[in-house]
Amino acid sequence: MDDEKIIELRKPVTIGKDESAITYTSLTLREPTAGELSKATKAGNDIDTAIALISIISKTPKSAIENLCQRDLQECSDFLASFSTDSRTTG
Repeated sequence: MDDEKIIELRKPVTIGKDESAITYTSLTLREPTAGELSKATKAGNDIDTAIALISIISKTPKSAIENLCQRDLQECSDFLASFSTDSRTTG
């Protein structure tokens, strides 16, 4: 499992207007810290938590993450969830 992943957005997201508009075409994600997980889980339901965590990890405004298409949101969520699986081997 990679520690970091660049998610190329299927549908780029633009926030702002005119000269102040910013378009996001990709998001860089990594394994969240315990503090980031704690902060994100205070957001509410599962979707709100995913949005908050993706925003925190990718350093992207929450308003941009809220406009991700479902497939991009799912890909980001799946990557972050992969760290919750205990893949350590014992013995």
